Amino acid sequence: MGPFRLEGVSGKGARAGILRFPSGLEVRTPLFMPVATKMCVRTLDPDELRLTGTEAVITNGFLSSLEPGSGTIRSSGGMHRIMGWEGGIFSDSGGFQLIRKGFDARISEEGVSLRSPFNGERVMIGPEDVVDMHFSHGVDVGMVLDHCPPYPSGRDAVEDSANRTVYWARRSALRAHDPETEELLPEGRPPPLLFGITQGGIFKDIRKRCTRKLVDIDLPGYGIGGLSIGESKDDTFRALEASTSILPEDRPRYFMGVGDPDDVIRSVLAGVDVFDSVFPTRNARHGSLFIPGSRINIRNRKWKGSSEPIMQGCSCATCRRFTMGYLHHLFRAGEVLGPRLATIHNLHFMQDLIKELRSMIIDDGLNDIVSVSSLFE
Repeated sequence: MGPFRLEGVSGKGARAGILRFPSGLEVRTPLFMPVATKMCVRTLDPDELRLTGTEAVITNGFLSSLEPGSGTIRSSGGMHRIMGWEGGIFSDSGGFQLIRKGFDARISEEGVSLRSPFNGERVMIGPEDVVDMHFSHGVDVGMVLDHCPPYPSGRDAVEDSANRTVYWARRSALRAHDPETEELLPEGRPPPLLFGITQGGIFKDIRKRCTRKLVDIDLPGYGIGGLSIGESKDDTFRALEASTSILPEDRPRYFMGVGDPDDVIRSVLAGVDVFDSVFPTRNARHGSLFIPGSRINIRNRKWKGSSEPIMQGCSCATCRRFTMGYLHHLFRAGEVLGPRLATIHNLHFMQDLIKELRSMIIDDGLNDIVSVSSLFE
C-alpha cells in the first residue's frame, strides 16, 4: 500500500484522504499548508500554529540550505527538531526562484545557478543536490527541482522547461534510490517522500505530455506547478484539469501556490488534495482579515472602538479574546501583536474551510456549486 489512501470522493472528483509519511505521521486531505519560507511561519510559534488546525507546513529548502545551512540542520537533528514542529514538513526545491529577478537565475541542463540572497555569491544546484538537501533536512516530503517558466512565456520556452523538468525528475528519482543518499539523513529520520512537479504553462498538450512522463517515473506524489503566476483564472483551471486528468488516483495531488479561499474550493472540486500559499499570512500582516465571502481591512477607521470579533462564531484564539477595535488600534499603532493575531485568525479560517470541505466530501455532500459563505452557514 502506498502512502496515500482515499477515504471519500464526492461530486465530479473532490477527494478526502490520508497521507502517511515514512515517519508514521499522518495528515488529512484536503490539506492547506502555510508557508514557512525561512523555517518559520512569520509571527507565530509552533504551538500557536498547531492551535490554528495546521497539520503541515512547507519550507524553502534552498534558502534553508544556505542559512542556517544543511550541515547545521542535520547536526541539530533535522528540521522538525530545530523548528520545534511536530507536524508535517514539505520542502520546496527552490525552482520557483527561477522566475524571481532578485535571484538572477541561470539555467542549464545540469541545474540552476542562483545568487544567494544572504551574501550575493552564486550557488549552483542540480537535481541531485536538491535531493541531498531534502534528506539532510529530514523533511517528510521533498519536491524535485523543476523549471518554472515565467508568465507569459512562448510555447517553445515552455516546452523546453517541461522537458527539462522531466529530465531533472528522472535524475532526482535515481539519487533518492541511491543507498548512499540515506547516509545524509539526520539520526532517526526516515527518507522523505519525493514528489514530482508538472509544468507546461497554460498549454494543455505540453502539460499533458509532461504529466504523463512524470507519472511514468512512478513517484509517491505530484505537484502541479507553474500556475497562478499571472495568467487568467480560466487558463489556470484549464491547465489544472489537463494535469489532474492524467495524474493517478492513488497519489496525492498538490496544487502549489494556491491559497485564495475561492480558488481552494474550486481546486478541491477539481480533485486536488494539497495546497500551500502565503496568501492568508501575507494578507494578515497587511491587516486584511478573512471572513466568509470577503475580507476586512482592519486599518479602516470604521473599526475604531468596535466591540465585535472579526467573525461571529469563529473559535480562533483571536476572535475568542479580542475585538476588532483592539486589532484596529494595534495596526494603527504599529504593534507586532496586530499582525500576529491577524495571522492566527486567517490561518484558522483556512483550516476551518478545509475541515468543512473534508467533512462534506466524506458525507458525499459536496456538489459543484459551493461557496465560501455556504461553508460557514
